Amino acid sequence: MSRIVAAAVGGPPRVDLLPRSEVDRREREKLSVVWVRIGLLALLLAAVLIGAAFVWNQFAQQQLVAEQDRSTQLLAQIGQLNDVSGALATEGELNAFRGEAMGSDLAWSGILDRVRSALPADTTVTGFELTPGAVPDPAAKDKDAAKKAIGLTGTLTIDSPNALDLGALARGLRGVGGVLAADGRASTASQQSPGRYIYTIDVTFDQTVYSGRYAKEATK
Repeated sequence: MSRIVAAAVGGPPRVDLLPRSEVDRREREKLSVVWVRIGLLALLLAAVLIGAAFVWNQFAQQQLVAEQDRSTQLLAQIGQLNDVSGALATEGELNAFRGEAMGSDLAWSGILDRVRSALPADTTVTGFELTPGAVPDPAAKDKDAAKKAIGLTGTLTIDSPNALDLGALARGLRGVGGVLAADGRASTASQQSPGRYIYTIDVTFDQTVYSGRYAKEATK
């Protein structure tokens, strides 16, 4: 079946002699070509996306391997420092232990000088038996806490060529700096040195008699 197609204005008429089936076939071919091109473009786009994803995956894998290597190196370095850290920790513990153990270290020469200054002339401290008390608290906020806390407790043995009043002797020691209490216990004549007298006095010192040389180590 032919078709008569009107020509442009002023031109002769044109007759389309192609059968309808041929026209439909050509249209289907054109449509098929379009779809083939669309499919090829889709395949090309998919290939580009897959390639980009592959490249990104390879880059990410390389970055992951690099970070894993860096983590391994850091762990190795930390492992090398474990011995140093352990030694430092041990040193700190030992310093703290020594601070606690030696917290009652005495400034004995100063104590003895103060005691001697309170004794009558010709008297001598010939012996002592003292027991350290609690270790001072380095964190104490009260600056006068050491003057109130018990430090050393025990006895002093004093030798004198003269008969002395034991009570007065104890009272004299109570005024010595660092002495919390002093009480006379006994007075006897010396058996080894006739004409001399031995006096025994119970005494309690406060914590100011400690040297404090290890106080900082106890707080580390």
